[in-house]
Amino acid sequence: MKTQHLLPLAALGALLLTGCGQTGPLPTFGKAINPEWIRADFDGIRGDEYIATSNLQDVVFNARGEVIGWYVKNYAGTPFIKRRSDGTYDFSALKNGKSIINMVGTRKSLVVQADGLDPAQPATVTTPKVTSDLPKNRQDAVFRYTQGGITVTKTVTLHPRNYKMDVRTSVEGGPEQYTLLFPGLGNAENPRVQALPASGEPAAAQGSGTLEVENIQYAALQEVPSGMNSQVALATIVRPQQGTRADVALTGGRQGLIQVRLEGDSSLEVYGGRNELIHLYQSGYTELPGLFEPNFFGKISLMIVKLMESLYKFIGNWGLVLVALTLLLRLIMWPLMQAQGRTTARMQIMQPKIKEIQEKYKDKRDMESQRAMQSEMQQLYRDYNFNPAGCFSTLLPFPVLIALWSTIRNFEFDSGFLWLPDLAIPDPFYILALIYLVVNIGQLYVMTRKTPDMFKQQAFIYLIFLYFALTFPAGVTIYIILSTLIGIIQQVIINKQVERETANLGQTVQKASAGGKGQTIVASAGKSNKKAAKVIDAPKND
Repeated sequence: MKTQHLLPLAALGALLLTGCGQTGPLPTFGKAINPEWIRADFDGIRGDEYIATSNLQDVVFNARGEVIGWYVKNYAGTPFIKRRSDGTYDFSALKNGKSIINMVGTRKSLVVQADGLDPAQPATVTTPKVTSDLPKNRQDAVFRYTQGGITVTKTVTLHPRNYKMDVRTSVEGGPEQYTLLFPGLGNAENPRVQALPASGEPAAAQGSGTLEVENIQYAALQEVPSGMNSQVALATIVRPQQGTRADVALTGGRQGLIQVRLEGDSSLEVYGGRNELIHLYQSGYTELPGLFEPNFFGKISLMIVKLMESLYKFIGNWGLVLVALTLLLRLIMWPLMQAQGRTTARMQIMQPKIKEIQEKYKDKRDMESQRAMQSEMQQLYRDYNFNPAGCFSTLLPFPVLIALWSTIRNFEFDSGFLWLPDLAIPDPFYILALIYLVVNIGQLYVMTRKTPDMFKQQAFIYLIFLYFALTFPAGVTIYIILSTLIGIIQQVIINKQVERETANLGQTVQKASAGGKGQTIVASAGKSNKKAAKVIDAPKND
């Protein structure tokens, strides 16, 4: 396989392995979403709903504080909610889009059940109070309703830069004990449903059965990541907070459900989002036994994210952290990339001679001619000290690159950089996408400068990759651009070195005469041009 073919194939492999190649409509590009509360009629039933919208998800509450829509976005920053010119809202993309899933499906989450509290019966509802405090990463809402003389107050705090929300519940004038329901997960046929008791090992509901676990540390509904859905698998995780005791009943299967039994004033932390390592790590869940077991790439990702956090303590800016991380990793991989760069440079210099040999034997299909062609090719490789197996060294740093790609793609930076409003979403001005295209075309030119036909054949691939550049989070694109620029500089240096080293290789036999005596000078065909040329005296003319 030619070295130049490995680059686009490797990049495409990375896209597929990290879930960038998932099917679905093109994401909607635009500026970062300003998290806010939207009050509008969402379900078409009398009365307004309250929608907390952000880059990561849109969560729809009814007036009782029950979640009737929990939409997690595959592409951060996609604005599924459209505001019409008359001030009303169009929710059709949110409700009907194939690229977004309602985690609660046709059911409701945060439903309160108890003696005298029936969610199917009418209740007197107080107008909810909603506020936002974006510098503190908060969207708050207080929901209150009364049924049969029992008043339920539900205070919800969402954190728009991650998938967590805090739910504090109190029941007055009624029973001490009540139950909160957490159904899910959308279209998941058989999610993993488990809980970890205060002492003991995680316990899981089998199939569609039900399991009760007392005094939990957490309860979770998780769609098991596999194949191409690894980046879009979902999870609901419930953790008691502030001394709250919670017992749960777990139901498995398609009707997966967590029923949390509580008493008195309660406080729960609820995670509702992607069942993905980096998001779970940033939310503090990877330390809990049984929730997520990282694979080989995941372990590398955890090392990278911890390195990023360490750099941030000294630098204090996530954009500069990415710059430092790129420089550091390229420095670590420099020897390996140096070896690969030399292989690429030698292949480029050899291309004209390879074509000559191929042209010489193109019409000769007999076994003897094919053996002769292979012999000449092998001799050419020896002359230029070229090892075809060296092309595959491109794949050696691939595990780190895949893990790095996935880490940056899923990391929530909580900040912008230069003109970028948020490193976790695509560049709304497309400047990075244009730079990405230019530097990749530049890299291709440096690698194929002696074979213009190959440049033309492969240039269109990067036009296709431009689509991905438009969907990449800005942090990912910054890393790719910086890494590619360093690679170009390194390859240019290597090209000049190899050209000097091979300047005298492959010269044809020449005749020269000096003082009436002819000499034939044969250039060295050894592994290095540092060997002295062999001089053979030509026969004297009588």
